Amino acid sequence: MKFPLIKFKPNKTNVKGLECLNCGKPLRGDENFCSYCGQKNTTKKLNFGTFLNNLFSGFLSYDSRFWTTFIPLLTRPGKVSKDYITGKRARFVNPFQLYLNVSIIFFLILGISNKMDNITIPVDEIENAPKTIDSLKQTNQPEIDSILKKAQDEIEKKSPNDSTSTKIITSIGDVFTIAESKDLEKDTIPYQYHIKTDTTKRISTWNKLQDFQHYYNTKPNLSNEVALGNLGYEKTFWNRFYYQEIINTNKNYNQLKEDGGKTYIKKIISTTSISLFVFLPIFTLFLMLLYFRRNYTYIEHLVFVFNTQTVFFLLLAIFLLLNLLFNIENTAWVFITIFVVYLYKAMRNFYQQSRRKTIVKFFLLNSFYLFLGFIGILIVAAISFGST
Repeated sequence: MKFPLIKFKPNKTNVKGLECLNCGKPLRGDENFCSYCGQKNTTKKLNFGTFLNNLFSGFLSYDSRFWTTFIPLLTRPGKVSKDYITGKRARFVNPFQLYLNVSIIFFLILGISNKMDNITIPVDEIENAPKTIDSLKQTNQPEIDSILKKAQDEIEKKSPNDSTSTKIITSIGDVFTIAESKDLEKDTIPYQYHIKTDTTKRISTWNKLQDFQHYYNTKPNLSNEVALGNLGYEKTFWNRFYYQEIINTNKNYNQLKEDGGKTYIKKIISTTSISLFVFLPIFTLFLMLLYFRRNYTYIEHLVFVFNTQTVFFLLLAIFLLLNLLFNIENTAWVFITIFVVYLYKAMRNFYQQSRRKTIVKFFLLNSFYLFLGFIGILIVAAISFGST
């Protein structure tokens, strides 16, 4: 007796495959994940919903390493860094990856909050300051002459033979006359290019920049190649670089005058986000020197620094969001206080030293951080001003 062969229709809802699409290893077909590489076992076509799910699943799933890192990182200072360097790494997000993600989110919030849009640089006031001083000097010149004349008459009355004091008063008046004549002299004497007056042709960088700046003022629309040819300078790499920086600086300065520095501040913020990757490793060297007796490697110190900086950005992002949503003003001191306490507790828990040593190193560390930050801001400001 023959039984008819029953053919089962393939289950269209079954999207599990017999081979891992990532590493190519064979599978039985009932596994949820590949036992070799860990990728989810699915043959489902990628659509918009799947793409969004993959994008946010790492942040929103309850069993994600993001939450097991994020919560203790904020609530238990130094705990995550300590556990990570002692080998408990599977439960935590890589500190460098976490820092990168949080810093991107922070700078996005900073841009949305428009906190920097209210900052303006008074370029016109700074530029017109010398003219204002000159106008005040000219306005008060009769008063200055009157005071000097009265002082001279008073000395002659009280001490007719005191010619020294009279000469001093007269000399003070001469100072203003000499200063005015020098200013007029600068305006009337034509500029002499160093490339034409220096016979040795060994022109210093500063003199080159003066030549380039003066020539740019007369012909601002020329490229660096044409300008160098007209001036008679060799078209070397550095000469082209210097003249291009003169062009960029002047364009940025004009832009600064037009928008009050809004574009320039955005450039500084953009450059700062990148420069921190250089700033933090340098700062870690000082931290390593401060705890040289502790048996920690440079990378282990760096883990602590990146986690601490991540918390700094997280707290500051929360502070900006609160200001954005509820328009809370004058709360910066709350953020500063919370982070200062957090940093002290993190140092004490991570390095496990006494309170006295931790407090001393806390002040030394913050002093160096502020110093390095000040130098970094100057460098970033200069780079931003000289770039297009």
